[in-house]
Amino acid sequence: MKYILVSLFVICQFLSAQDQAVVTKPKPLGLEIFAKGATWQQLSSGHAGCEGTQWIVEDGVPTLFYAAHHDLLAYKWTEKGGLTTWRDDNPEGTSFRPDGKGGYIVVEQMTRRLVRWGKDAKVSEVLADNFEGKKLNRPNDARVRSDQTVWFTDPAFMFRTRKQDKRELKGQYVFRYDLKTKKLSAVIKDTKTPNGITFSPDERTLFIGDKGTIFKWSVSESGDVADKSVFFAKIPGLDGLTFDPQGRLWACAKDSIFIISKDGKKIGTINTPGKPTSIDFSKEANMVAITTRDASYVVKLK
Repeated sequence: MKYILVSLFVICQFLSAQDQAVVTKPKPLGLEIFAKGATWQQLSSGHAGCEGTQWIVEDGVPTLFYAAHHDLLAYKWTEKGGLTTWRDDNPEGTSFRPDGKGGYIVVEQMTRRLVRWGKDAKVSEVLADNFEGKKLNRPNDARVRSDQTVWFTDPAFMFRTRKQDKRELKGQYVFRYDLKTKKLSAVIKDTKTPNGITFSPDERTLFIGDKGTIFKWSVSESGDVADKSVFFAKIPGLDGLTFDPQGRLWACAKDSIFIISKDGKKIGTINTPGKPTSIDFSKEANMVAITTRDASYVVKLK
């Protein structure tokens, strides 16, 4: 087999009244990723839906944000302070990207809008809720670029199950919102069901997950996209995307995480305790966090 297979074999066990999973020592590209004897630490579980992992250094402390969005919960977690409920009336808000001013850029799936939250987790500004007079579909994932533009995917999820919600936009677009000019633009209109979104570390390339395929575009300094191409195809259950500190792309799949090299080659997989939905790394905490459909976990890195 030409790929280096990397596996986290999850063995559930009852330990100190807390469920944990044993992690092996995967070595993609000859590098040890996880700390010796590292285990998945489960932060919460039993959720109807869970996503939106985001590490933020808050008051000098690495803090993990994530949402059990379909349970209307938003959480914070720190290694010393543990888990706290940040909001118990969360309108399915996820992403929690820092805005550089002490607040957070959030996509709210229930209200179908892009907003800014303050530290109290309350909306301080509605950034976008419609495009050309038509209500957004269901903003799903967002990234804030260093030029103060917010890029987010807007798939038409859950309209079949939520009959009270009327779909107004014909397409399922990738949007760019300029925090300086307050302008919303549909930068990509040919996606079918855009979901996970991330930028390369230098922000010159945009990656979007769309129906099992990761596409990429070059991004100019002015924010224009061009040169669409397939980066990696045939990922079952494709969801959240992020880059690790070594510049490798991690992609959430059906029951594992794909690790993909800079040139679009699969170099390993990590089996996860459930279907993964989002991933984020913290250099300060030396951890990686994931959400699955019903839970959240962290694990120590080497």
